[in-house]
Amino acid sequence: MDSAIVAGLHGWAVAQPWFGSLAVLVANDGVWLLPLALIVAWFAGGPARGLRQQAVLAGCLAAVVAVGLGLVLEHVLARPRPFVALGLEPLVPHAADSSFPSDHTLIGVALIGTLAWRVPRLGLWLLGWALLVGVARVAAALHYPSDILGSAVLAVVLDALALRPAAVVAPRLPTWLAPPAG
Repeated sequence: MDSAIVAGLHGWAVAQPWFGSLAVLVANDGVWLLPLALIVAWFAGGPARGLRQQAVLAGCLAAVVAVGLGLVLEHVLARPRPFVALGLEPLVPHAADSSFPSDHTLIGVALIGTLAWRVPRLGLWLLGWALLVGVARVAAALHYPSDILGSAVLAVVLDALALRPAAVVAPRLPTWLAPPAG
């Protein structure tokens, strides 16, 4: 099933130039919208500012752990990328290293997953975007759908683990960074 989805999305991206161009753009650069959204969420005012800042802090902590975990997992698991295993031409030039985990999805979901819990109105949109980046990377033949799903689940676990330390650290931030009292 994994291979069939990759082949189908990749075939569509190759046959439809607009879709292929969009997939390349989102696969390469889409993840960078997430840190930008976190910066806006951190500094924006409003009644949910404290919750947003705590979620951003937890997401950043989870993302740092995700980077390290991703480096370990890609060496331990060494799953061939779809373009190697299926003989496809990737839409994005890429090393033939491990397909799992998807760094873009792992780090992207780790960054914003806590917002989905703390401020769902914002976080669910960003989570949807992070998963869309993963789908674009499947269309580019860089990952299997199970790589995206597995990376997202792993990131959500890291997010859950990061919430408590972030709640402890947030009140100790410098006053210009700390959430408003109350």
